[in-house]
Amino acid sequence: MSTEPAPIQPVVIPYPALLANDSSLPSLVQRGFDSSPDALGLVIVSDLPPEFPQLRKRLLLLSNAFASLPEDVREKYAHAQSNYAFGWSHGKEVMNGKPDTLKGSYYNNPKQDVTPGLHEGDDPVANIWPNEKGVEGYEEAFKELCQLMVRVGELVGAACDQFVGKTASSKSVEQLVRESRASKARLLHYFPRDDAAFSLPPSSSVVDEPLDTSAVDDSWCGTHIDHSLLTVLCPSLYLFHPAPTSTSSSAPLDPLVIPAPSRSTGLFIKTRGGRVVQASIPEDCVAIQTGETVELLTSNRLSATPHFVNATAATLGSRALRAIEQKKAEDPEGWGRVESGKVSRETLAVFLQPNHDEVVSADGETFGDFTARVFKRHYSEAK
Repeated sequence: MSTEPAPIQPVVIPYPALLANDSSLPSLVQRGFDSSPDALGLVIVSDLPPEFPQLRKRLLLLSNAFASLPEDVREKYAHAQSNYAFGWSHGKEVMNGKPDTLKGSYYNNPKQDVTPGLHEGDDPVANIWPNEKGVEGYEEAFKELCQLMVRVGELVGAACDQFVGKTASSKSVEQLVRESRASKARLLHYFPRDDAAFSLPPSSSVVDEPLDTSAVDDSWCGTHIDHSLLTVLCPSLYLFHPAPTSTSSSAPLDPLVIPAPSRSTGLFIKTRGGRVVQASIPEDCVAIQTGETVELLTSNRLSATPHFVNATAATLGSRALRAIEQKKAEDPEGWGRVESGKVSRETLAVFLQPNHDEVVSADGETFGDFTARVFKRHYSEAK
């Protein structure tokens, strides 16, 4: 009789332990990032400063607000000259061989407002910030959350150095992260799928299906690896967007924050041993995963983490439905008439990258040259 393999739990590191450089850190980071079959290539950092939850919610709601602006307004903030690596990007990146239109991204440097060019002689690029009604405070919210996430990543990088050993660079992982002027933050809005309008049956009538990793769907974000040294991931936020009702003459309703639409919705990663595992990040934590640059830097002693975002959800789960039912009870005149709606996903990824002139591989390739290769891999020739 076959049995399901035991679940793999992520390594959890308290933020105070990182600040104190606790003696347990090398062992914990190694368990999360090494090449053993059960290693996830991801660790969770808990016990963050108390302002983190509010910083997260503020920025992720602004992410949805910007993505809800008219397309011609959003496109004012696109930057083709940087291969859409600054400002707004939608439908330009190629995933699984086709343009990725299911998510929109807002890119900027999380540490400073001007980034040096990829190669010597290239013009520097300045961060691009929206100036539109409805997204006031966007720049401040972006910078404040990123500042905290960068600090977490620097501390994890320092812990990595204690077991990584010699790298292709003369500098440590922590040095490359701390000295970098080229890191990148990506604020992500996953648009509701056109065919994914959800009806609202009573939550009591819904039986949540168990997680089935064989039925996952990576259409929200195709399977890929990041090209950073380390990636700091903010827990995602889901928004239910009510469909307009024919009987309502009032203004459109604001979207509602809900739990994940189903047990299978969200981030999945592939372990070093090839298992597909859901990577749930608690709302008061962040996650760190390894990127392709650290794989090059360590000659594959640390591997990049393959991951994707699963969008499968034929119906809303009971937790999401209960949140909507509570809102309907609180606002019978507005939400009480809502019969269906769609779901978007908001999150933030901070890619900790070395400076463009840093050597990142044994054959002498710089991060700037490597980045140029990655752009060719992910973006179509026709702009």
